[in-house]
Amino acid sequence: MNERDLNYFCSLVETGNYTATAKQFQVTQPAISAALKRLEAHYQTTLLTQANHRAQLITTTAGQVLYIKARHLLKTFAQVDLEVRHADEQQVRLGFSHIAGGIWLPKVVTTFARHHLLNAITTTVGMSEELLAQLRHHQLDAAIFSSLQPMQSADLQVFPLETHPLCILANVQQPLSQLKMVQAADLQQLPIIARLPHSLPRTALEHYCRRSNVRPNIIYEAHSNQLVEKLVARNLGVGFVISDSVSLSPNVVQVPLKPSQAIDCYMQLAVRKSFLPNGKQAQSIDLLKQIQPTD
Repeated sequence: MNERDLNYFCSLVETGNYTATAKQFQVTQPAISAALKRLEAHYQTTLLTQANHRAQLITTTAGQVLYIKARHLLKTFAQVDLEVRHADEQQVRLGFSHIAGGIWLPKVVTTFARHHLLNAITTTVGMSEELLAQLRHHQLDAAIFSSLQPMQSADLQVFPLETHPLCILANVQQPLSQLKMVQAADLQQLPIIARLPHSLPRTALEHYCRRSNVRPNIIYEAHSNQLVEKLVARNLGVGFVISDSVSLSPNVVQVPLKPSQAIDCYMQLAVRKSFLPNGKQAQSIDLLKQIQPTD
């Protein structure tokens, strides 16, 4: 039994056809048949049956068991291959969510430059869910991401970094800017510059309004916090963003949410539990854990 034979077998199960499998791997049909015979000899059982040479292949019960296990093994083989190839590299692959990147990247760049490690890191910026998927698929070594709840994971080590409250952005000409704190009812009928659906600030806004039975009057969906701030500066509406995630114009202020209705954004560092970092990778991850909010 070898990885190649398992790949051929899984394709046979999925296509039900020798010709399609041979074409997929650019080998001859006899090579595919030989691989199946080796597997059946190894396990001393029939894995696939065929009524005649033109019929679709039928997977036996034993074949179904092998297929499920083989798919898991092949995924593990691919991950091992990536890990081994990356083990001696001097690069550390870091991922940042859009929000975490805006807040944390300047701190990371400054800290790594101070320790002469800036040339050792490569960075990726994306959605938190995408970064965690890349981390699980061994395409990243660590990810700094944002969420509305502290994350718990069976396969990832997650370290808390910072907590940032969500807040209202208001133009100084907007009466809301004079309040010491805002409650959801204050947003009733006010024009709101919201982030795009499924973004963290948008999800937080919807949750904030829903639990107080307030229907947000969203007049525009902005692709970034920076655009939200610029539109608030033009007094087109109020914004709902993460505190400290954007530089403010002189005529824009942050107004905190009422404590009983407050929503927090959690910045967290995630690393695979199975990850065995080399010296430079371990040093870089330790630096990420040690960066302070004031750095």
